[in-house]
Formats: sequence, structure tokens, C-alpha cells
Amino acid sequence: MTRELRDLQARDVMSSDVQWCEAAENLLVVGRRMAEHGLRSLLVRGERGTDLPGIVTSKDIVNLLGSHDGALLGELRVGDVMTRPAICVPSQTNLRDCINLMRMSRVRRLPVLDGTTVVGVLSSTDVFRRALADA
Repeated sequence: MTRELRDLQARDVMSSDVQWCEAAENLLVVGRRMAEHGLRSLLVRGERGTDLPGIVTSKDIVNLLGSHDGALLGELRVGDVMTRPAICVPSQTNLRDCINLMRMSRVRRLPVLDGTTVVGVLSSTDVFRRALADA
């Protein structure tokens, strides 16, 4: 890891364009929305505005397709397949710690918090792009 990357925090690399869905939403509808907008994940909104019970990713949907019939997508809800709990990091977390957390937790996306407010999502792709830009 270059010296420049070592000095970065989650907020320096994250995407601030956060997209949400509801746990009760139909998985087929949400999957299509993700595909149409080129999204790899959606944060799942909880009952209260500050709740973040989980995250649904394209990987969650693909894993489901690997073991079930595709028609099942129309029957299931986001809450049935989302990754929970969402593993979050404070916005000032060092990028190296974020990378290690992703690796140890086997996740590719970390919601980034400022207090209890979601301010972005840090993905492995964000880290990859930043590393290439700084090389």
C-alpha cells in the first residue's frame, strides 16, 4: 500500500451516492432496479431513519440463483436474502483498516457512518480505482 493510500480515510474514497431499498420490497423488482442503474448493492432502510439492518448485493441475488429456480426471485423479499447485519465503519476509519475488515468479513462493501448517519459506501472497487489513480 502506497504512503498516500495509508493516509486516507474511508470518507476520502467512499461513494456518497447512497441508494436504499426496503426489506419488504420484492427481490425481482429490486434486482431489476439494480441492473438498470448499474448498482451492485442497496442499503436496506430500517423502521427508523437511522436504522440500517442490512445490505442487499448482486452477490446475494446470484448466490440465491445458484441454489434455487429464478422464479423464486418474484416470491422473495429483500429481507429474506440481505446480508445482515451491515458491517459499517466510521467515516474517519483508516483505509488500511477498512481493507482488512472487508477481507476478514468477506464483504466488498462497507456503509460509512458519520455518527449514526450513513454518508456513503466504501467498496473494494472504490479502493481499487483510488489505488490505480495514485500509482
